[in-house]
Amino acid sequence: MRNPKKYLNNKYIRMLAMSLIIILALILVQDFADFLDEHSDKVVNLGVNPHCNSVTSICSASIINEGEFQRIGFAVKDAAVADSEFPVMLTAVGFDFEGIDSVSVSFEMPGEDFDDNLVLLSPDKSTHQVVPEKWHAVVKLTNVTSTRSDWLAVVRLKSSTREYRAEFPCHF
Repeated sequence: MRNPKKYLNNKYIRMLAMSLIIILALILVQDFADFLDEHSDKVVNLGVNPHCNSVTSICSASIINEGEFQRIGFAVKDAAVADSEFPVMLTAVGFDFEGIDSVSVSFEMPGEDFDDNLVLLSPDKSTHQVVPEKWHAVVKLTNVTSTRSDWLAVVRLKSSTREYRAEFPCHF
């Protein structure tokens, strides 16, 4: 049997072993970073001006995410009362729409429990853009019995790993 110390003293084997340890450490660090990225901030809330009324003007929500500026503009058009049909329009800039599974809006009233009124928005095909920035839908809020007018339009851009969310005030 050969002397194991003789082989361990060889500088090339020590360098090879150290290189393998460094490579393994780098792989583990990258896997851990990927794990943290997957499990951080499943819902990203975009900041909205609470005094903006998306029924009378275009309101916007924005965030700087990983160095990228992301903005959503939202407006409700021609809504006279909350119990009628009305179009909604959304403009989204700075999002990776190849990774976005759905763009939706639901109308909620704080402290009230209404039936699910989630509506999926469709991309605006009239602009012929490869990456759609403009989205639209027609919404009808049914069974509205409250006389309150402090609605929130909750816009969601969902992907498999993250949801971008903005709550726009709507005063009908």
